[in-house]
Amino acid sequence: MTVTAAGLAPDLEAEQALLGALLLSPPELDSVASWLRSSHFLRPAHAALYEVLLAQRTAGHPGAAEGADDKQLRDFALEAMAAAGAASRGLSPSYGASLIAACPYPRHARAYARMVLESSIRRQVHERAHRLQHAARTGDLDGVLELTGELRQAVHELADLWGALDERPRPLPGPWPLELADAVRESTTVDEAALLSSATAAPDGLQQIVRWLRPGDFLDRGHGAVYQALAALARRGEPVDTLTVLWEAQQQGAIACGAVTADGVRAATRDGFTGDPQYWGERVLRASVLRHSAASAGVVRLLARDVSLPAARLLGCALHTLGLAEAVQDRWRTADGSSLRSGPTPVPGGTDRRAAARTRVPTAALPGASRPSPAEAATPRGSPIRSTR
Repeated sequence: MTVTAAGLAPDLEAEQALLGALLLSPPELDSVASWLRSSHFLRPAHAALYEVLLAQRTAGHPGAAEGADDKQLRDFALEAMAAAGAASRGLSPSYGASLIAACPYPRHARAYARMVLESSIRRQVHERAHRLQHAARTGDLDGVLELTGELRQAVHELADLWGALDERPRPLPGPWPLELADAVRESTTVDEAALLSSATAAPDGLQQIVRWLRPGDFLDRGHGAVYQALAALARRGEPVDTLTVLWEAQQQGAIACGAVTADGVRAATRDGFTGDPQYWGERVLRASVLRHSAASAGVVRLLARDVSLPAARLLGCALHTLGLAEAVQDRWRTADGSSLRSGPTPVPGGTDRRAAARTRVPTAALPGASRPSPAEAATPRGSPIRSTR
């Protein structure tokens, strides 16, 4: 959360401006009530006041109607502050005056409401990505699979609420050196060496393993190069032993480019590990799922903290970044025998329940996007919402 020189964060400033606008001009509630929720506010006191304003509108308070006179408007604001103060200790009668003073233009309430929603989108995406990253770093594979699906579902729901999803390519931050504990790194490399050795000794199971394990799943670059040679031999049905693997690695250029040395290939295929290659392969893939999921979640967190990234671009980039981890997760489900992930659940409600994002994707990129949603059409032409171009 960025703080201005005056000490007030822009997202809190937007919340104050919106509530001030609604206190000054209650009929503006009609333009935001269908898509802005109290849960989108950062401050609980602001959420409590917004709930009271919605309740008074639903109850048919005269001050919320078009053409209300000054007394009805004043009664609406005073009653709202009194009810909200009783519900939240963070609100005092004098705070209502502060909210009104924080509102530059009451007619811009819809623009302020979209600012509130956009800030909420960033917080929700960041929070869910943080939970996913924590699960991956602690080795909770079931939690990783579940939280990845929840994050994707949340992104789709937020995109439906926002009214736009911009999936145009964007350079993503990273990559960075992997931050792995020494014990995790050592355990992973041991499992990789065990797979290579056992697969060389008993190559019959390689045909199944190569369906779901890729060279990029290996933490050690040299191990990945040796596995790529093993996989190539298995696909062609050729004999597998230390010499044939060495020759294949040489043919693929792995030795020339420095990915692995000839002695490294010999050591990896003669280490003497025994056991079922399928078992070791699943352990290698499991570690890869955790690493890729942690990395993708970290990128999504950085994207969510980039306030220069419009909400629609953030949501589209988050989906793209998640896809990198989900590709590995889907291969884990194939190896594990479980079903693949399901698609997003459709979200009820049409365009009338969307915030009509400030992000305007070029018409050529989104067929049929020339017709604005109701909230976007209602935006004043002079609204201080910047374009993404």
